[in-house]
Amino acid sequence: MPAMTPRCLRRFSAAALLTAAVPFALSACGAQEDSSSSPEPVFSSQASAEDESFGGDDAASAAAPSPSESIDGGEEETTQQQDKTKDSECTELPNDPRTVYASGTAPGRMPADDGSDFNYWIADIDNSYDPCATISWIIFRGSMGDLNGPAGTGASIADGIAFYVNGAPAKDMSIFHKVESVTPVSDNEVDFTWGERSRTTAEGITAHHTVRLRAQGDSLEPVSGEVAEFNRMWVDLPSYQLGTYD
Repeated sequence: MPAMTPRCLRRFSAAALLTAAVPFALSACGAQEDSSSSPEPVFSSQASAEDESFGGDDAASAAAPSPSESIDGGEEETTQQQDKTKDSECTELPNDPRTVYASGTAPGRMPADDGSDFNYWIADIDNSYDPCATISWIIFRGSMGDLNGPAGTGASIADGIAFYVNGAPAKDMSIFHKVESVTPVSDNEVDFTWGERSRTTAEGITAHHTVRLRAQGDSLEPVSGEVAEFNRMWVDLPSYQLGTYD
């Protein structure tokens, strides 16, 4: 092989370097294309937004009452309003008869309303007073006497009854020999039955009477039954003052 001149050697080295550089350049271009063609990662805030959305819904659900709670609250408010309306329709007397004349008590005497010396001495009470009812009543057991006390005789033993219309007394208490029953027949009517000693005291109660009473305005009127017998006790005889005196 003939020896190469220095000029030829330089040309050969340059050609060799160029040949060796081409694959590297092509490789670099390929890598660049691969790099540009592969998708870049995309970061999204959608997941966190959804989490915040769900969190907001949960908070709103917790703050808002459930349908059952809303219904219960509405019913409770309605009940309270009804109770207030009912209370506003009930009579409030200065001295509540349920306290003044409590069942099973004997608070003392009731003076006659005609100014006489007669007094009714209470031995027991059966209280059916209702400030909200059209008709209610209180039954008294006891006996007649004077200012100093009961007479203590068989003939002095008597019952009394006070009727109330819409929570207020229809009149003062009236005496009947024996109050036997009071039976409501409608919202504004009752049947009242009482007994009398029609013969001797020793024979006790021998006559029985019934009358139907009806609330009319603020009074109580007999509308059927033994009206004359009722008026003889209710109207003709003295009444006894409601209140406390001893």
